[in-house]
Amino acid sequence: MADKKRILPGRLIHTESNEDTVSDVSNYSRFDEDLDQELAGLEGASGHLLGILKGHRRPVCMAAFSKDDRQVLTASYDRTARLHNLSGRPPVIFQGHTSAVLWAAFSPAAREVLTTSSDRTAKIWDQDTGKIKRTLEGHNAQIYMATFSSDGSKVLTASGDRTARLWDAKHGALERTFSGHMAPVYTAAFSPDGDKVLTASHDGTAGLFNVETGKPERVFEGHEAHVYTSTFSPNGKKVLTASGDGTARVFDVDSGVCDVVFQDHEDHVYTATFSEDGSKVVTSCADGIVRLFESSTGVCQRRLEGHGSAVHTAVFSPDGLKIVTASDDRTAKLFDVETGECERTFEGHGDHVFMASFSPDSQTILTASDDRTAKLFSVKGPPEGEGAAEGEGAADGVAEAAGA
Repeated sequence: MADKKRILPGRLIHTESNEDTVSDVSNYSRFDEDLDQELAGLEGASGHLLGILKGHRRPVCMAAFSKDDRQVLTASYDRTARLHNLSGRPPVIFQGHTSAVLWAAFSPAAREVLTTSSDRTAKIWDQDTGKIKRTLEGHNAQIYMATFSSDGSKVLTASGDRTARLWDAKHGALERTFSGHMAPVYTAAFSPDGDKVLTASHDGTAGLFNVETGKPERVFEGHEAHVYTSTFSPNGKKVLTASGDGTARVFDVDSGVCDVVFQDHEDHVYTATFSEDGSKVVTSCADGIVRLFESSTGVCQRRLEGHGSAVHTAVFSPDGLKIVTASDDRTAKLFDVETGECERTFEGHGDHVFMASFSPDSQTILTASDDRTAKLFSVKGPPEGEGAAEGEGAADGVAEAAGA
């Protein structure tokens, strides 16, 4: 595979090499008047467009719905996160990081917001006021992502300093450091029962750690390049990884043995995700093709084609019937799981689309883009190829939201 620069959705820029350093994205900028004019011409280009979430001054690297579908949280390289109220109220702006904000997440109770940054800190904010409640300090490199435990009492962070760390969410105290990786840790996740932590690293492995002791219990090996992401199966018995070696793999949690290798890719596999019932796996790939596999056998059931460039993410809808993808070709696409057909193409972004996700009710698509915006699209609309009249589809309560 040729050397390339790769943007892992929402978190980092790195080059394919043996180096364990990752470039800081805080000064990343390519925006000028020409792009502003281009964006102005694209707004309303898709008949399924419901709203445009504006206000950021640098790329929007990730976006997430609240559980009630009424709010959207965005993170940006402009050093801020924003809480957009889809009812039309002004956004809450979370300011205080001194470098790019790489990740943002809601607390389970939806009362706090968690952010991570290239400034080596994570912060917990009051969701209503935007004020900092706690700063989690101790990592020695940028923090790519973070997540709350299911009860909201703990925070788990993943960092370029080769560690993941566990924090007390109420007081901000460091409780555990999960060490052992030889390169940056890109992702960290709790097991469904909350007893284990799973990591993915640039060193080509995923790791399993005990939450109570902090000690490593398993190393999932076999990849020949960095592991971008790792995730548990819904029942917590399997681990799924995605790698720069062009494969995804399923490992058994108890034995550490690789059960299945998902091949057929022609370039880096950026993400791999289980369906809700664990029977299927969908992968996103730098070759521009999304693949749907049977999880137990590794048989490729569908090749979801149509993108003209690398696909950053591919995820199942909560009801398991659809897949949404995000691509460097400036579009997101909606595919039917059963037939593999592309049902919608969501256009209108002026640059790479880093991430796309479904609302909890599976009816709305949220995208995050290099063009400084997030967008909301309706899943329902005319069939692929027919289109809608320009400007059609704006919904009440989800109109364009321009930040302060």
